[in-house]
Amino acid sequence: MNNSQLKYNFVSVSGYGWTGARAWIDILKEFKGIDALNGEFRIAKDPYGLIDLEESLVYNWDFMRHDVAIRDFINYCEMMSRGTGLFKRAGKDFSRKLHIDFMEETSLYIDKLVKMRYYGDTFIHRYKIPAYKNFIKKVRSKMGKENAVSMYLSRPSEDFFIKETKNYINRLFSKYAECENLNTIVLDQAIPTTNINKAVRYFDEIKLIIIDRDPRDIYANSVRGNRLLGPELIKNDSSKTYITWHKMLRKKSQYDISDKNVLRLYFEDFIFKYDESIDRITKFLDIDYCHNQKGKYFKPSDSIKNVGLWKKYKNQAAMSEIYDELESYCYKE
Repeated sequence: MNNSQLKYNFVSVSGYGWTGARAWIDILKEFKGIDALNGEFRIAKDPYGLIDLEESLVYNWDFMRHDVAIRDFINYCEMMSRGTGLFKRAGKDFSRKLHIDFMEETSLYIDKLVKMRYYGDTFIHRYKIPAYKNFIKKVRSKMGKENAVSMYLSRPSEDFFIKETKNYINRLFSKYAECENLNTIVLDQAIPTTNINKAVRYFDEIKLIIIDRDPRDIYANSVRGNRLLGPELIKNDSSKTYITWHKMLRKKSQYDISDKNVLRLYFEDFIFKYDESIDRITKFLDIDYCHNQKGKYFKPSDSIKNVGLWKKYKNQAAMSEIYDELESYCYKE
């Protein structure tokens, strides 16, 4: 699919963990012609995802590294493709959600990037195998038998990699956009909050909304949910640990620059500045869609219960230390 065929735009809503990005996604779903894919679509930023694949194939090429990177990417996509369940392996079920064969599209993408395949052997393939399999391979080698497998040879230019990656992303979503009759597709966590410029190149048309939140509430919510840094905070209740973590996550990289396609907002804005926030989003996205389902997915009266959690937190000394160190991040009504 080329640019002239693209009939929809992307919006990525990204946060830093417990910042409330999902609430903003719910708001966007209330507009006609906009829908949000169910589940985080992290193929660009995750380990073994597109950024890692590009690094190994384009910038840090080695005649073994690229083969391993392609294998890792394929394995990652198998996880993205398959469903999951209580007694099943992890999966994101995107084949069903996008109405496509996710792995078939991935195979077509890899075929475009690969110059050739060949039958080869390298000790690097033994890094992750169990000890008994490594023993078997050593015995086979001693006996003069081969341990060769099918390998990839790929060294695309940056321009070629970006072009084929855009085509791949477009193919993944074209059926979904058609079936749901969408003008705009909202993706959860598709673009990392750092390395923004690197990841946006994989999409023809995408805008990024970055959501932050009062760090004191992030701390309190992490403890309440026992996720991300939560287990550490429950164990030690250390503001110093959290402050270091908070600053590191928001440290700007060489790729993280201000851009007309990036809008930074706070979770609290939709509680205390609802109408103003709606106006900012519609202007930023340059949309004139009807807000025909207002209040269906997001209700400020419900979400206000998640604001000011820090005020009731048991360790107020930690809250004071966070304010002293991170005052510029703290929300002021």
